[in-house]
Amino acid sequence: MTIQNNITIFTGDTQNNVQTESARANKADNGSGDQKSRTFYAGNLLKEFPLRDRIQQRRAQAQERAMKIVGEAWNGDRQIDEEIARSKERLKKLQEEIGETQGNVKYLTEKQDELTAGYDIDADSQEKQDLDLLAKAQASKHISSGVGELSAEEQERLEEISKGERTEYQKRWLELNEQIWTLRDSSFRDRQKVEVENAVIRGIREEKRKTHEMVNAQGQAEDVMEAARDEIIGMVTDAAKDHIDEEQEKKEEEAEAIREKKEEQEEILEERKEKTEELEELMEDMPVDEAINLDSIQEEIQKEIQDVVNKMNLVAEDIKGARVDLGV
Repeated sequence: MTIQNNITIFTGDTQNNVQTESARANKADNGSGDQKSRTFYAGNLLKEFPLRDRIQQRRAQAQERAMKIVGEAWNGDRQIDEEIARSKERLKKLQEEIGETQGNVKYLTEKQDELTAGYDIDADSQEKQDLDLLAKAQASKHISSGVGELSAEEQERLEEISKGERTEYQKRWLELNEQIWTLRDSSFRDRQKVEVENAVIRGIREEKRKTHEMVNAQGQAEDVMEAARDEIIGMVTDAAKDHIDEEQEKKEEEAEAIREKKEEQEEILEERKEKTEELEELMEDMPVDEAINLDSIQEEIQKEIQDVVNKMNLVAEDIKGARVDLGV
């Protein structure tokens, strides 16, 4: 015969324990005699400080760990966002500087045009052609011009021009031109910085898109809390099993005590039966003149039985047939 032990752990409010136990008892009376069902209320265990303290401590540890994981991820994201913000701020300043430089270049270029117009320089004149060569040589010294080295012919002509005196127009125009190239070099370097900043921002965003730090951290935090919940359930379950085992052991001890008491009662009854049989045998062999003492003998027997009963803390009603019927 298979005996099923069903253990139910209830962690909610225990105010309806009586109703639950009553329903369980009714179920047992309706034909489920071979099934042993136990309902244990974990809420009672939680009242015990050691278990409650361990549960609270484990939950606090899990929460602290989960918050640390999410916090570290959030701090990482915040640092990334702050770095992007700093890059954007640098980009903004660079764009402002580039715009300001372009404005200055435009202003100086207009000054050159005004200078050319003021001196009434013919575009086909030798002065203008020499100025163009001087301007090309000037540009070749600046990174933003893109002008390479002069040809041998240009270099030879430049040496001839350098031996002579430059005109006032050429001097003033070249001074303005040097300022323009200096500004263009500055703008060129700023544009390079802009490219670097944009590349940094793209790289950070791409890396952030791939890693999903916050999403991963949230998942890790949930795993930590889930593990803590499982551990707490295990703690409560173990405590419940220990409690059930203790209760079962106590009931078995009580059952053993009852069994021993019953055996003692049976021994007393057996002893009474033996004495009764001895008395009956004695009466069969007793002379007639001694029969008149039956009342006193009966009283002695009853007193002896009562003494045994009192010794075993039993009541007379628990011993059936304690009175010896000597009637003939």
